[in-house]
Amino acid sequence: MKESNKLKEIKGAEGIVIHNGNIVLGMQKEKRWYTLEDGKKAVIIKTLGGQIEQEDEGSSRKALIREIFEEIKGITNDDIKVGNIPVFNKNVKMSDLNPFEKQSSLNMNADFYIVEIEKNKEILPNDLPALIEIPINKFLNLEFSVQYDLKILKEYIIKNDNLKIELPKYCALMVPEDLKMEKSYLKNI
Repeated sequence: MKESNKLKEIKGAEGIVIHNGNIVLGMQKEKRWYTLEDGKKAVIIKTLGGQIEQEDEGSSRKALIREIFEEIKGITNDDIKVGNIPVFNKNVKMSDLNPFEKQSSLNMNADFYIVEIEKNKEILPNDLPALIEIPINKFLNLEFSVQYDLKILKEYIIKNDNLKIELPKYCALMVPEDLKMEKSYLKNI
């Protein structure tokens, strides 16, 4: 029997991270940036989280917490509250959500959790180039999976000053539309 050319599905966990009434997203690392036809750089901005690793013992919740501590500096276990169960599960198809990788066959089956970071706790990007902390109403009015000029998010960017890099010109929010279904919950925060 021939092996399929498709990549295996990854199991992961993502956080709908709330801080001071804002949604917190992460900018992918520089090694994952894209060079567009005009030579300009582009980047994906996404929910915080990632692949379940062996150390997570098969737990998507543990994977999410580990990823959050890798991506955000200045917080401890006492500063975050992670839901006990996912608010939804989604088979995330890279080709559907990432306008820069329309040919990708990568899929991730991800559990999405609500995560709350203690109010008034300063957050900074750790191993990411930047965090985006955007008011929920503005976030819900953005289109996902389309190319934007990064200038539209300029006032919401928390840059990692330890990385001496120029941020790319273009971005896209790699976020499933399902997050908008959580609108009633998010509006009450």
